[in-house]
Amino acid sequence: MLGLILVQKLIIVHLGLDYVQLHICPCAPVPVQLVKQGLFPCSPVYPALAVSLDMLEFVSMLFVHLAPNETAWADALTSFLAR
Repeated sequence: MLGLILVQKLIIVHLGLDYVQLHICPCAPVPVQLVKQGLFPCSPVYPALAVSLDMLEFVSMLFVHLAPNETAWADALTSFLAR
């Protein structure tokens, strides 16, 4: 088909890293195809990386249930602000 380009994108899934191949054209941009496959593109125009929506949900739940560690947070913030 005229105008179709085959691209390969790195994706982060709950079991590690994987690649997905997409056929793109002006009528089907890469970010739209990734979202339809349950992946969140890390850039709105030319994403080179995408993260599984399941993985994002897991990380969100992890941060909600993670025990707070004020010392580690304060040390990280102090180091970051000292740069």
